[in-house]
Amino acid sequence: MKFKNLAALTAGCAIALTSFSLGGAPLGAKAETMLNLNVTSRYDSGVQNEDGGTTEIVAYNADNQKYYVINGTTKQIEVVSLPNSKSYTALKAEKSINLEEGIKKIKPTFTYGDVTSISINTALNTIVVAVQAAGTNDNGLAVFLNYDGIIQHVVEAGKQPDMVTFTPDGKKVLAANEGEPREGYDKAIDPEGSVSIIDVSNGITNATAQTVSFKAMDAQRDKLVANGVIIKKNTLPSVDFEPEYITVNQTSDKAYVTLQEANAIATLDLTKNEWTNVQSLGFKDHSLEKNALDFMKDKKIAITTENLLGMYMPDGIANYEVNGKTYLVTANEGDSRDWNGYLNEKETTLKDNEVVLFDTTDYDGVDATKTYSFGGRSFSIYEADTMKQVYDSGSDFEKIIAEALPEYFNASNNNTKLDNRSGKKGPEPEDVKIGQIGDRLYAFIGIERIGGIMMYDITNPHAPTFVQYVNKRDFSGDIKGDVSPEGLSFISAEQSPTGLPTLLAAHEVSGTVTAYTIGADAAVTFADIQGHWAQEAIEHLANAGIFKGVTKEQFYPEEQLTRAQFIAVLGRTQQLTSTATAPFTDVRSTDYFAQAVAWAVENKLIATATNQFKPYDAITREEAAQVLYRYLQLTGYEFSQSQAKQLYTDDATIAPTAKEAIYALQQAGIMTGNEQQQFSPQATLTRAAAATILQPLF
Repeated sequence: MKFKNLAALTAGCAIALTSFSLGGAPLGAKAETMLNLNVTSRYDSGVQNEDGGTTEIVAYNADNQKYYVINGTTKQIEVVSLPNSKSYTALKAEKSINLEEGIKKIKPTFTYGDVTSISINTALNTIVVAVQAAGTNDNGLAVFLNYDGIIQHVVEAGKQPDMVTFTPDGKKVLAANEGEPREGYDKAIDPEGSVSIIDVSNGITNATAQTVSFKAMDAQRDKLVANGVIIKKNTLPSVDFEPEYITVNQTSDKAYVTLQEANAIATLDLTKNEWTNVQSLGFKDHSLEKNALDFMKDKKIAITTENLLGMYMPDGIANYEVNGKTYLVTANEGDSRDWNGYLNEKETTLKDNEVVLFDTTDYDGVDATKTYSFGGRSFSIYEADTMKQVYDSGSDFEKIIAEALPEYFNASNNNTKLDNRSGKKGPEPEDVKIGQIGDRLYAFIGIERIGGIMMYDITNPHAPTFVQYVNKRDFSGDIKGDVSPEGLSFISAEQSPTGLPTLLAAHEVSGTVTAYTIGADAAVTFADIQGHWAQEAIEHLANAGIFKGVTKEQFYPEEQLTRAQFIAVLGRTQQLTSTATAPFTDVRSTDYFAQAVAWAVENKLIATATNQFKPYDAITREEAAQVLYRYLQLTGYEFSQSQAKQLYTDDATIAPTAKEAIYALQQAGIMTGNEQQQFSPQATLTRAAAATILQPLF
């Protein structure tokens, strides 16, 4: 697979973070060296707010190795230098940029409201920020600054610009103008949502803007609602749509805009400055096991199916390219409308528990006979051209959090109460950013309520794999540590002061910005394998978390590998979720290998003809070959006949039921015989020998 550089996609914008990892790779995936997010610095603004709005959005400047973070409380931009130390450093802001004062000198009639978003383009040596007017129905501004915060140019945008970004080619700036009815629907005009397209190709000081509304979609209203786009009754799309977030493809000719409340994504043709499509994202069927959730606020963890449809309603969106095809990645937060007495939430009782549902009364595009909840509690991947969903993380987030933080599962961002958010929107994925590390692509998804970052390998958009969940919130108090991620920026290794990929996360409740370097743990090795013929293979598997030592310092390479150890090794390459009990009298539920054995039984890797597994017996080569063959088939390995089949000289001693596996592995060059062309089926495997067989596979 081929990938393009993602630096342009990750500059500037919207995510907090006990470290937890399921480890290994899921079915069909090659295990990679484990990556970890490690805190290396933190900036504390000194301002907290349980309602959010402190340190919100952060953008990194590779030219001066500083980051610029928006403080929603002071309504200023704070500048912080990112240190090159890999040891933890507490940071202070070196300066604050007071935009209100600067704008007043240039546009004295403009009434400053708030600064909401920031993006940096080092090719142009320019920073652009979105500034909203104090008046709900007044146009906002796109303000261009130099690195010192001096205003270079000001361009008028639409109403309530809430997100701003450069196109990858650097020729345009796009502003998502949300146009929310903040004064209510009855007392004021609902401002139009729009996107401002600012042409900077002739220089920043010559920048001009064209604001594109959704008026062209008004004639298509009936078609839109028939396809599941949610629109307020008796309201035109041009008035009702509220652009939330923008991502632009690598060729800079298409922008994809989340319309969160409409549960849709709009496509904007940047060659014609016209909308070409508004696509409903459909609904998530929570009656399916893969989409199970905890929807009961009953002070316990109970992830189960419900007769419920989830509205994806994404907030953050990013894109990447694989083999020439663009894919969109969304963080499915969910959002209700709550404006000056108007609320489209419906509080009700379900199974004797208080829950919050979407009130369908005032909306088209939904079925009033069905039950809807806000948000998908997941992240999704879509083909950009067709808007076909190719992946959704289903119930992953809640299952991972339930295992990592069971005492605080579904807590909110202003309290640490167990199950507090279950009946609403659960963990609330806020935003997503994509970063390339080596030849792999990763998505980082911010979890707004309980906090934390989910890290997934999305190299294959059809089969992402979970890597790690990190949460640096201090649960000894309601607001301690890093609480409520809102803004995130990915920094490549080449642009990072430490030489390691780095993630910046701005937290809007705790008022902190935390930097995480991303890398492998310290290399694992053992004293008794130094100079051993299998040292490389053993260290490779140990660092991938697949093989473990007998002790922390000793691997015992020449010891025989037991049946339990072999199954445990294969199990570590999987995200084991089996809660079944292995059907053997000699496997206890407390044994370290119990879950792996249960998984192996479920997937028919091992036979259950007898009621004993004999976990501590040494595994024979014949047994290992059969288990490994079935495992590789299960995980999608494609066997090739790279060499002609050659009968082993001791073929007569191989069990007939094992021959298919043994010769398939021989032809694939995975497990072969000795120089005398003997397979020795009843010989046992040493730990070192097993490592050399498995290393090429992982």
